[in-house]
Amino acid sequence: MRPLTVVPVTPRTATIAVLRPGAARAIPIAAGLLLCTALATPAQAQLLRGALDTTMNGILGTGLTIGTSSPGSGVLGTGLNVGTTNGGLLGTGVTVGTTNPGTGVLGTGVNVGTTTGGSVLGTGVTVGTTAPGTGVLGTGLNVGTTGGGVLGTGVLVGTTGPGDGLLGTGLTLGTAGGTGTGGCGTCGGTGGGGTGGGGTGGGGTGGGSNQGIYIITGNVTQSQGQTVINELRLSQLTSVTGVAANNTSNQAAPIAVGSDALAVGYGSSAAGTASTAVGTGASAANTGSVALGYAASAQGLGGTAIGTASAASGAGSTALGFVAGATGTGSTAIGAAASAAGNNSVALGNGAAANQANTIAIGANVKTTQANQVAIGNSANTYRLAGIASQASAAAQSGATAFVTTDANGNLAASAYGPSTIAGLGNRIDSVQAQVNNLEAKTDSVQRYAIQTRKEARQGVAMAIAMATAPMPSAPGKTTWATNGATYRGEWAGGLAVAHRLPTCCVPIAVTAGVAYGGDNAVGVRAGLAGEF
Repeated sequence: MRPLTVVPVTPRTATIAVLRPGAARAIPIAAGLLLCTALATPAQAQLLRGALDTTMNGILGTGLTIGTSSPGSGVLGTGLNVGTTNGGLLGTGVTVGTTNPGTGVLGTGVNVGTTTGGSVLGTGVTVGTTAPGTGVLGTGLNVGTTGGGVLGTGVLVGTTGPGDGLLGTGLTLGTAGGTGTGGCGTCGGTGGGGTGGGGTGGGGTGGGSNQGIYIITGNVTQSQGQTVINELRLSQLTSVTGVAANNTSNQAAPIAVGSDALAVGYGSSAAGTASTAVGTGASAANTGSVALGYAASAQGLGGTAIGTASAASGAGSTALGFVAGATGTGSTAIGAAASAAGNNSVALGNGAAANQANTIAIGANVKTTQANQVAIGNSANTYRLAGIASQASAAAQSGATAFVTTDANGNLAASAYGPSTIAGLGNRIDSVQAQVNNLEAKTDSVQRYAIQTRKEARQGVAMAIAMATAPMPSAPGKTTWATNGATYRGEWAGGLAVAHRLPTCCVPIAVTAGVAYGGDNAVGVRAGLAGEF
């Protein structure tokens, strides 16, 4: 099996020749044939010229004798009997190529007629079925309204010259090939199946040179020698059914230079092997890269850029969103203006940035600050992890657990302390508490002693102040006395003193005594001698 290809050939112009006598009867018939093909006016005119051109091998062939019994050679075969005695070219009951089979475009030994299969271009025509032949249309193909036209409705098929068909401009079907230059409207059709081959034909919308979408697929054997079209060409696309493009910025035609590459959109370029660029100005420059969107750029190996002005320059990187950028190897940026510059980094959210290696930034305008960091949200966010309090979460933990601490910037870390260390610390605290209680008891005793001591000290001071001294009696045998009262720091005391003069001859001597009382059984006593010299 081999695919059909399009072979460009310069169009030729047919010249109307002088018809032989009796050809006038065939002209209305040929005109009816032109109407059946439903072609545009320029193409119809060209077909008419070719149909009446006996010197340039027209549709009716060279050397055809019309109105006699003489055979001729042409497109419909050699040795055909076409005339008054056998009926018109498209008449009822015409036998063409039955008793005198010939070779031609439709094959050798083909039975064409009302009694056999209908008229040449009528409904339910069977061409090459009972008597297969070789030709442009293949062996055993069903061509007609009932079975569907292999090349569509109203298609012109030439032997060596260009065809102005309804499949679009620049499509040549023939044994030697050629390039058609005629315009067309909405073209195409679905081909029917045959014994030896078949296929599906489709055409594009538009007119002019080298425009339209050309799709024809099918299978033919190599021995048949046909040329099969298997190329999908997107060239100067402006508008087809379901597809529209507006090249306001006058971008160039799409370019797909990489093997198995696809470029769709003005100014798009698919340079890498198996790369895909879809959108105006989209560029997929590396192997396996995909760029989708206006000015999307996938420069890295296997990179994917989706969104207007998105860029995936790192190998294996992915950028998704308006002006999203993934420049690090294996990086991923999702969200408008998201940036993932670090290798293996991930930025998720509008304006999120993960620009260090192995970092993850999640949330609007969240940015990482150092490698291997995971940043989630900002200072205005609150966090809710519903499953953290579940029994399943607790059961999933193993070994010693620890508390999580944070600083003012939200940096998290595991503390050296956890539930187990807190339990041990509690036991130690209980022991310390017992010792503290004992110390408190002793402290209470000391405190009470200090209070009592302070009271007594203050009483003593007051008693000392209140301790009076009696004056020296004026004569022997005389006694004097004195009394005082005093207070000190809230404590009070009272004192009494006496003096008695002894009967001495030359030196007066007196015996003195005193007592003071400060309360709470606090009593002070003194005694002494007093004299004068």
